[in-house]
Amino acid sequence: MSSRTKLRSLLLGGVLLVSSTAGSASAPAVSLEGIELRVFDRAKGALVAVDEASDPYGMNVDAVLLVKVKGTYEGDKPLKLKLSASAPKEESEAGERGAWKTAQTRELHVLAEGGVTVVPFLLTYRCASTVKVVATLTGPGVQGTRKLDTAFPCAE
Repeated sequence: MSSRTKLRSLLLGGVLLVSSTAGSASAPAVSLEGIELRVFDRAKGALVAVDEASDPYGMNVDAVLLVKVKGTYEGDKPLKLKLSASAPKEESEAGERGAWKTAQTRELHVLAEGGVTVVPFLLTYRCASTVKVVATLTGPGVQGTRKLDTAFPCAE
């Protein structure tokens, strides 16, 4: 093997090593940490736990789902965070409640440096004993899903 061929092989190997290292270093380390249900109590003008709402019948409150995203990101294309929530039709002593489903999407251009970014989603509060919530995060090199099975309780 000539010295020219050896030099070419060595340069090609170095370029491949540098490009593979750079590719792994730039891959975003982002994940979904969880989903938390709170309510915005309009009478108090504050976010509170569901059982702390001033109206036990689900009136005068809005559902606030807080999605926690861990990691940092500053890419050319934003991450997309989609939240969907649904409840089946049900009957109770208070009467019949229709099924419902809603979805919202948020674009995240930048995440908090070195920590957790909390992204709020505001939904109409509709009493339901079973609510399924799914958060999906997608983007360049990022894909994750978190689920929350909860309830939007109301006094009967």
